[in-house]
Amino acid sequence: MIPIKLYIISAGAAPRVLNKEESEYALAFNENFAQRFIKHLSNDESLCTACHDDCVECRLSLVDDLSGNIAGQHKLPLLTDQFIDDPQEYLPASVPGHDITLAFNIHFDILLDVPKLAAKAGSRALIAPVEDPDWLGGWTKARLEEECAELGLEFAAPKPFCRLTGDGYEYIKAFIEEFKVGRPEVELDIDGGIVTHAHVITSAPCGATYYLARLFKGATADDKLLEVACKGLSSYPCTASTKIDPEFKDSITHEANYIMMDVLKEKLNSP
Repeated sequence: MIPIKLYIISAGAAPRVLNKEESEYALAFNENFAQRFIKHLSNDESLCTACHDDCVECRLSLVDDLSGNIAGQHKLPLLTDQFIDDPQEYLPASVPGHDITLAFNIHFDILLDVPKLAAKAGSRALIAPVEDPDWLGGWTKARLEEECAELGLEFAAPKPFCRLTGDGYEYIKAFIEEFKVGRPEVELDIDGGIVTHAHVITSAPCGATYYLARLFKGATADDKLLEVACKGLSSYPCTASTKIDPEFKDSITHEANYIMMDVLKEKLNSP
């Protein structure tokens, strides 16, 4: 099987800032997101420090270094303008050939030009994760869907990134299977009502699922497992924003937690 090649386009802090405290937080949060995802793909040991001195480097034996599958990355500057007259000024004339384009927190005027750039490079899908309410608005998302459909690109804008599934897609499904990221999927070995091992099939893109899998060992296979997951997620640095999202009427980081809870409920209730 030929490895899937990724091209990543990422930007700095979200365009709209409400106060000084949020500005400092948003800058660190948004600029770090793409790099944390790349750390996951490259199996960087600094990605997860949740266990501190109790670390057994569990991810290092479970995750392959897939950094060689990244064809390139284009970093955009921090843009606070409401409108950008010439988006092409910020994008390269061409990018290396690749299969999947990932766009993180790109100003909407620039993002609307990404599908053509991606298609020109042979990309078959555009994934624009939404980890912050300011990253992608409804109008922009609808225009991207239209543009990608016209160019024959698959398009997904999971909110948050760990909602991504391959349902209805060919190339995005292949991306999930090869890089093992998206909506979490775990297999539980249970003996006498106790979890003896948790196998990570697909991890949340932030890498939290591997950390949780370690915590699951020894837990009872009932509602107590949900409590373990909830406590574990509160200890792991989620990449989703804590700002209230208008669609959810809640934070996207809480939505990420709910997704993991649903995954476990489905597993515990399966035959």
